[in-house]
Amino acid sequence: MMLAFDLDRDDAPQQRGPGPADGPGCFGEAADYRAQRILYAARDWIGEQDGITTDGRSLILLHAQRTPPERREALVRCFERVILHAPRPELAALSASLRQAGLSVDEDLSIMGAPAGEVRAAVQGLSRFRTFPPGLRLSRVSPDDDDASIRAIQELQAEGGHAPLPGWYLRGGEGRSLTLALRDAAGALIGCTTLCVVTRPQPAEIGGREALAQLGLLGAPPLWISDVGEAPSWTAMPICTCLREDHRGRGLGAPLQAAALREGHDRFGIRWFYALVRAGDEIAKRMNARCGLAPHRAEGFLVASAVPSEKPRRPADGRRGSG
Repeated sequence: MMLAFDLDRDDAPQQRGPGPADGPGCFGEAADYRAQRILYAARDWIGEQDGITTDGRSLILLHAQRTPPERREALVRCFERVILHAPRPELAALSASLRQAGLSVDEDLSIMGAPAGEVRAAVQGLSRFRTFPPGLRLSRVSPDDDDASIRAIQELQAEGGHAPLPGWYLRGGEGRSLTLALRDAAGALIGCTTLCVVTRPQPAEIGGREALAQLGLLGAPPLWISDVGEAPSWTAMPICTCLREDHRGRGLGAPLQAAALREGHDRFGIRWFYALVRAGDEIAKRMNARCGLAPHRAEGFLVASAVPSEKPRRPADGRRGSG
C-alpha cells in the first residue's frame, strides 16, 4: 500500500513563519513543518476515512488494532507522525509490530478522560474559586486573525515544548478545533489553549445528522445510529495549553483549559473529553484533574514516527508550558 498527496509548493523553503490566512500556516522545525503540510494537503481525504482524524500536526488513528499492519505502516510513512489509539491490552503487540517495521515508537503516554457532564460540573466549580486576575482578557481565535497573531501563538507553543499547531488549525481547522488566546491589558499574548474535535457528525450542509465513519472511543456512546435515534456523539481533547514563562506557576493553566472545555461543550455539543499527558507529568495531571478528567486505564495511545525524533514532543500539556 502506498499513499501520496500533492503538496502545494513542495519545493518551497522550510520556514518558521505562518503562511497566509487562507493557507496551511505551517510553523516549526523541519519535521513539524513537513508533517503539517502533508496533513493539510490530505485533510479532505482524512475526513472521508473510517477511524482517522487529525489534530493538525499528527494523524490520529482510532482503534488501530483493527487496521492491517501494512496499512498502519503506510500511514506512518506517509504522514510521518501518527498517534495510534487501541485498548490497553493491545498496545504491546501494536508497539512490537510498529518497531518490527522499523518505525520509532513513543509509549510514554497516559490518558485522562470523563463524560461532558462531569467535566462541566468541575469547570463550573473551578470558575467559582479560580478566575483570571483583573486586566487579563480571553478571546477566541477566528479565521480572520492576522498572521502576526497566529505566529505569536505558535511561538508560545514552541517555547512551551509543544509541537506547534499550523495556522489553519488554530483558525478553526474547518470545524475541527477552537483556540483561545489569553492577553494582558496591553494586548500581549500570555497564554493559549486549543480544543481538538476527534469524532464528530457531518456538518449539516453535507448530510445533516449523518455521522462520520469515525468510531467513538474511550467509553463514549456510539455516533449517530439512525434506526434508534441516538444523538450524534462528539469527542474532543484539549491540546497545547501553555503560558508565557513569566505567568507560569500562578494557577492560570486550569482556568484557561477549563474555558476551552466549556466553550467546546457549548459550541460543539461535546459529550466526552480526554487528554494525553506524559507519564509522570504531575503538573499536567493535576491541571486536568481540576477540569474533571480522571485516569482512564482501559485504552491507550502510542506515537509512531517514520524518523527518530531529536527530542520528546508533547501531545499534551507538559511541565514547562502549563501553569
